[in-house]
Amino acid sequence: MSDVAIARERFLEVLASIAAGSNSPDALTDKLRAALLDFASETPDNCSAAERLEVGLVGSTVGPKLAGRSLLLSDIAHAVEDLPVPGALKESFPDISERDWDAFTRLTTLVYTLLSRNLQTMP
Repeated sequence: MSDVAIARERFLEVLASIAAGSNSPDALTDKLRAALLDFASETPDNCSAAERLEVGLVGSTVGPKLAGRSLLLSDIAHAVEDLPVPGALKESFPDISERDWDAFTRLTTLVYTLLSRNLQTMP
């Protein structure tokens, strides 16, 4: 298996671990940051993103969030769903429709929701 395939597999495994809550939030944060950089490379943008992300508790939900903030990525994604296609995106992809954008943002929200767990509803 190539290094790229191994890094991809490791990143997917870490995301599955986050969804399952198979470690403490601190351990999952460390694994997420390492896997993100291994998969996407250690460019300045990726390093900045890794530093700004963590796995943690917001209210009764644990999942990926902004580091040091009480703001889950699933909540950000959900808020974006209500926005029209951003102008810069429309410039890059002139043929994108509102329905296309709605499909993209819905899937994005569902992926982040999949990675989060409500502790009150867990067995």
